[in-house]
Amino acid sequence: MGVVFLAEDIKLGRKVAIKQLRSDMTGNSAEARFRSEAKLLARLNHPNIVRLYDVIEKDHSIALVMELVEGVTLKEWMRENSPTLAEKLDLLMQICQGLSKAHCLGIIHRDLKPENILVTTDGVAKITDFGIAKTLDCDQDLTREDHIAGSVQAMSPEQLQGAKLDARSDLFSLGAIAYELLCDSKPFKRGDKSALAFAQQITQSPHIPPQQTWADIPKPLAALLDRLLGKRPELRPESAQQVFEALELVCKHGIDIKTQQYSETVTQLLIKPRKKRAPIGIALTVFAATCAVALWGWKIYMQLPPQYIALLPVEINGAGYGQNEKMLIKAMIRQALLSAPTQLQSSALVSYNPLKGANYEGQLQNLHNKGVTDALLAHVDCIQVRCNIEIQRISPADSQIREQASFVFLSDKRQEAQYTISNSAVELFPKSYHKNPYKEAQMETDDYNQFLEVLSKIGGNTVVSKSDLEILKELIGKYPVNTNLYLAYAKAAAALFTSTDDSRLLSSALGILTSAEGLGANEAAILETKLFIKSLSTDREGFESILKKLQTQGHPSAHHLTQFARFLYIQGNYKESLRYASEAAGLNPSFNNYYYKAINLVGLGDYDSARSVLEKMVTAYPNRWKVHNILGVVELETGNFERAKNIILSVPEHHRDWQTNSNLGTIFFLQGKYTEALQEYKEVLNSSPEHLQMYVYVAETYLMLSNQEQMEKYFSKVLELTDNALNPQQKRYKAQALAYLGETARSISLIKDLLHEVPESTYIKHTAAQVYALAKEWQSANYHTEQLISQGMSAEWFALPAFQNLCTHPQASRVVKEAICTTEEG
Repeated sequence: MGVVFLAEDIKLGRKVAIKQLRSDMTGNSAEARFRSEAKLLARLNHPNIVRLYDVIEKDHSIALVMELVEGVTLKEWMRENSPTLAEKLDLLMQICQGLSKAHCLGIIHRDLKPENILVTTDGVAKITDFGIAKTLDCDQDLTREDHIAGSVQAMSPEQLQGAKLDARSDLFSLGAIAYELLCDSKPFKRGDKSALAFAQQITQSPHIPPQQTWADIPKPLAALLDRLLGKRPELRPESAQQVFEALELVCKHGIDIKTQQYSETVTQLLIKPRKKRAPIGIALTVFAATCAVALWGWKIYMQLPPQYIALLPVEINGAGYGQNEKMLIKAMIRQALLSAPTQLQSSALVSYNPLKGANYEGQLQNLHNKGVTDALLAHVDCIQVRCNIEIQRISPADSQIREQASFVFLSDKRQEAQYTISNSAVELFPKSYHKNPYKEAQMETDDYNQFLEVLSKIGGNTVVSKSDLEILKELIGKYPVNTNLYLAYAKAAAALFTSTDDSRLLSSALGILTSAEGLGANEAAILETKLFIKSLSTDREGFESILKKLQTQGHPSAHHLTQFARFLYIQGNYKESLRYASEAAGLNPSFNNYYYKAINLVGLGDYDSARSVLEKMVTAYPNRWKVHNILGVVELETGNFERAKNIILSVPEHHRDWQTNSNLGTIFFLQGKYTEALQEYKEVLNSSPEHLQMYVYVAETYLMLSNQEQMEKYFSKVLELTDNALNPQQKRYKAQALAYLGETARSISLIKDLLHEVPESTYIKHTAAQVYALAKEWQSANYHTEQLISQGMSAEWFALPAFQNLCTHPQASRVVKEAICTTEEG
């Protein structure tokens, strides 16, 4: 933010440092930070803090006149000196005293690191750069535009996670400084990790044990470092003063005056301390043991910090080939890059749909918001059949290129190029992540081009068809050891399932994937895809079995938690799914993890919390249209129809899917515009002729139009489609159809099982209320209706005759009657 000048105060005849706001940093936030730093420094009069002499403002420019420190930064001091243990401890004690003064005044530094501590030629430590410091008595955050202020290596876990801070956040940073000063090494090895990956390491992974970098470190110092670097604030010392006292004790009783070496005297004082020192000694011992247990558990769970990898759109330039050729080259490169994460340990691919109209920086910012640690980008320039490709591994956190590679390939030799590109992409990542390389079985050119054409549909905007599945199945028969064919089949089947709700597609995909086992296909990739397919099904035991296998192969935990959250949501287990989605979002704050949080909250009827999450997501991901759809559902279920309509219609027409049309239909239905509702629902059925939910909605609409024949026709179709109902959603539609077709005994039996299976589901409760009302079980119907009203569901959701019939019976409570029952006049 600033430029520092050496200057002379002519009046007082002393040298000073003038820190001036850079000309390109002018703006309300930057100037406010400068003024904030000046105000804080004016309060901080301490020998271990750089002093402020004056503030100069002229021509819209601001500068701070500060004490000139003749010396070097602590970082340079550590590099250029070979200090004794006593000298190191003395510096740390001085830093503690300066921090203690700031903390007593309610000031948190928030960016404490060796570069921000100056050491004079006389050996005096002075804390500087309070530019992003914050007062505890002030909620204003001048760093909001940067989301989280500070340098990653200087931040505590709670600061990295954007949580509320107190003085103990600075103590974590102090611990990192002390560790580096005492052990000549950093507590966390960054290597070539991106800022986000490094941040995840700090928040999730234990620091390197001090004894590992300094075998002879005094036990009290090792315990103190462990405590300072505690992940949670409550595990750290209470104050900088307490740290000063612990270091002072080591200096007084543990350093031999003659030899300047550490003696064991202080160990006895801390392990078997005097009464006055008991709390410190006990805490250090207990915490050291806690760290050991945590480290053991972490090593078992995950050896490497997780990598979440996304693929940016492939960029192709050049001439000499047609549009179809360009499409095939793009599909080949995309496939090659998508397969790279399967060759890396502790790595997961993050699905990513590029923001329309967003520039390069905007795309990276979006990925950063999703929790992506690494992005892969390919630039291709072709002249005739000769193409030059440059692959880059980019950090979305800072937009910096971490690694890159370039080479030439021939566009008519696409299959050979695919393996080269994939292996080159793997080489961009640290060696510690590499698995054994593999190469897929070669296909004939025509077959390979057919494969690429199907791939271009899966990764593009073209709808996948059953004929595409047949093409892939035929290719699998010819090339049974080619992993990419199996993965493509599974993805295509899942895409079709999403639009048709035909569970036979999932069974087919699982059968295809199982047939790959033992044939030499990439086991990790097959397992990962099986987990994805299982997450769309109802087989919890099978899902958990695959999950355990994958965990032994070191895939990122957040990725597995997301898969499990999806699986549980489909089962209707919203409460448990919400728990896993929240845990996944804590590890990896991605779009998908927050999306699953939101839809589970909707399923549980917690509309206020769901609305809060979704509104933040709309701001962070304005072009992720399914968020608009779900927010529209929240407004629908709470009776805010006009707002719901505005939200849903904000989705551009070319981005509207069956869910958008369904929601529009439901708005019309709840407003009593049944003809318009029918039109929207049937439009969905025209594009997805076996869409179970739409048959239910159409049947209900005919019911409201008093067309009994059509109502029964569509509910009969629902029974046909749910003949082998597996998941709770299919079962509740089946129960509803049975009730309307007069088979109330079967319907009640089924709904009772569902209420036991997923008791928290808003939708199961709504169906249960209908079923009991149709069966004239008025007390049970009233019970479930009252539950829905109490959680905020609007009266319009009870317009169906089944609910209105409840109003005429004495079992209906006053709450129900006042909320949903209409009078003759109404």
